[in-house]
Amino acid sequence: MRALLLTIVVFSLFVSHAFSQNIDKTDNADTDSYITFSPLSLLDIHSPRLRAGYIQHIGGHWKMGLDLGAGGGTGLFSNREAEGGSLFEVRPELYYRIGKGARTPKYMAIEFFYINETITLLNDGYERRDGVDFLYDKIDFTRQKYGMHLKFGLFLNLGRHFGFNFYGGIGFRFKDISFDNLVNAREGSVELPRHGFRTVYEKEENDFGPNPTLGFKLFYKL
Repeated sequence: MRALLLTIVVFSLFVSHAFSQNIDKTDNADTDSYITFSPLSLLDIHSPRLRAGYIQHIGGHWKMGLDLGAGGGTGLFSNREAEGGSLFEVRPELYYRIGKGARTPKYMAIEFFYINETITLLNDGYERRDGVDFLYDKIDFTRQKYGMHLKFGLFLNLGRHFGFNFYGGIGFRFKDISFDNLVNAREGSVELPRHGFRTVYEKEENDFGPNPTLGFKLFYKL
């Protein structure tokens, strides 16, 4: 919760600074607003979820957006038993349009994000922060992830109302993964096929690192 409050405060300060700048009202500004949908979030290899958003024109070259996501359960590639999962995601974003292109408006953006996931995992194992492996019959998993991205993107219009929002960028993230309420815990490691990669459900950790982003959204232009 403190991470979410910090994200909102920083985003509010950024918006206040943006509005304090002098905007040339005679400029040929893009005044469109959009409803968006992120199909790639349904294919997330760890935690698939539904994610949709709204982008509002706020004056001059500026737009403000908010994406919300919700889901539950592990992805198909995680290959593990689980029950009672829930995930919540929030992504406020501030856009600044570059140039005056009408068909493919380009922009720079700053995005903040916060993800909170809880789920009960069954009959598996994990690595504790001190490197000791444990097996369990049941355990409560919690993941919090928050950070920011600096992005470049464009709106590609395919008609009067529909199109794609392509974007890419780089940022950073804080990640905190914890396990609690172990049932029948004992030392030992599990050897199960994981499709050649490690999932977020296998190691307790708290770290900071870079976080690139690349993707697209579908949009409906209002």
